[in-house]
Amino acid sequence: MKILVGVTPDASAADALALSGVLQKSMGGEVVIAHVYAAPSDQSGKRKVDAEWVAYLRNDAEAIVADAADAAPRYGVVECETAVHGHRSSGVGLDELAQRIHADVIVIGSAPGASNGRFLIGSTADQLLHGSHVPVAVAPAGYRRVFPDALGRLVVAFQDTTESHKALEWAAEHRGDRRLTALTVLIRHRVMGSNLAFDGEGLVSRQFEEDAQVALDAALRALGTDADSELTIGDDALSAVGRVQWHGDELLVLASGGSVLRRVFLGDMTYKLVRATPVPAIVLPRHT
Repeated sequence: MKILVGVTPDASAADALALSGVLQKSMGGEVVIAHVYAAPSDQSGKRKVDAEWVAYLRNDAEAIVADAADAAPRYGVVECETAVHGHRSSGVGLDELAQRIHADVIVIGSAPGASNGRFLIGSTADQLLHGSHVPVAVAPAGYRRVFPDALGRLVVAFQDTTESHKALEWAAEHRGDRRLTALTVLIRHRVMGSNLAFDGEGLVSRQFEEDAQVALDAALRALGTDADSELTIGDDALSAVGRVQWHGDELLVLASGGSVLRRVFLGDMTYKLVRATPVPAIVLPRHT
């Protein structure tokens, strides 16, 4: 596995390095530490690019990845290479670089301002999570302080869709000797009104839970491997995910939502889970 980790000169770089180190130790492979610098386009007749300014930006990018490479061993990265790439958009630039070096996954940290244990989607993450050609792994803020020695469990968010089934197959292929859990997250939609309305709500919720459990059981039988199933329900994604017992050594595997392209694309539930999960998550492109 080739792991491309995008770094910036802030604390999120250490979180991303920690996750790349965990992935490297758990799944093997090489780590490439990269930074995308803002390279303006040079369109003849429209705008001239100051070559000295571009050279300065590139040198600054090389210093950023060199510092990250020096720090990488503290976060479990055994060996690494570095790369810089120029593009006006950091997320698009990382995706271009990933394709150029044939990376299997892009790892990024949270945008500034996230609470510890949460991932905040900034512009770079937004671009990658709505267009990357390869899986995108996201490290929650503060992961550098709590990262495990290695992954202990892969948890697949399962919704009984074609993409969720493929995500389950991907996890089974990459699990190694780790535990595998298929997790269905249900959101309870409150009905305001009379007691009769609440009774009806309870009936609907129980039916949803029963149908979801049937789908989970069928998916695991079809998978043909040893795996657990779990179902959680809450008033929103955060409360539902909070009811799951996390140990800190998990990787949440998420399928992309609706898109005709063979790329990563966050659906509504996937978006909510990325923001709610207290552990790292990896979002797979469609048709993985």
